[in-house]
Amino acid sequence: MLSDCRLLRTDITAAPAAVFPSAQATPANWRRLDYLAQGNPRQRSAHALLSAGCWDALGRLCQDLALVSTVAIGLDRPGSDLDILCQHPDPARLAALLREQGWTASDKGHQVWLLEQTLTGPDQARWPVELYVTQAPLETLNGWRHLSLMAALLGHFGHDFHQAVLRLRLGAGFKGEAAICRLLGLCGDPYVALLTLEGRDLAALHWQARSLSDSPTPAGTPAPLCPDPFKSTHPTS
Repeated sequence: MLSDCRLLRTDITAAPAAVFPSAQATPANWRRLDYLAQGNPRQRSAHALLSAGCWDALGRLCQDLALVSTVAIGLDRPGSDLDILCQHPDPARLAALLREQGWTASDKGHQVWLLEQTLTGPDQARWPVELYVTQAPLETLNGWRHLSLMAALLGHFGHDFHQAVLRLRLGAGFKGEAAICRLLGLCGDPYVALLTLEGRDLAALHWQARSLSDSPTPAGTPAPLCPDPFKSTHPTS
């Protein structure tokens, strides 16, 4: 196993485990793909597709490239996209070029384009691929920031937290950000609420594992009152 990656496995977990770059001691590097080859079956399938030529072809066209899909941290579900951030000085020009190669292109405004295509890997698995093309540095984008926070939280809380998030993903249809915010009691728009954890000390963050028999709450159900996930352990608080 790569020394700078996190393996989500316990002694009682026999199935192949999710692997992802560590996001605790140092910032996670979502520009790399090597860790996927040592992960669970879905991660290995994604690696096979991207490393068969797609990643290198995009790398020759773009200034910078990063995979920010939930498959990168083992939180994907059937049908999940491979979300790729692409930095390019002229997003419209790249979109026009890729449209000629079979990609569906959508102008999102503010010099941002979304490109979509379903690709088939060497293992015959079909993956929807989405390219988010922008002029902005990739580390400043919410996709990068969200994934880095989710990876840090999974690394901090470990296997049980990972499984709890997956239960909400698979059983109740939650997005990854929404599932994590539900577990941590973060209220409001999950895409905004998750970013409030940036720069915070995760060691002060509290999460209580629920019984495996607890059924997941449907995604449309209103959230309960949200406790402070950074509740102090000081006796006077």
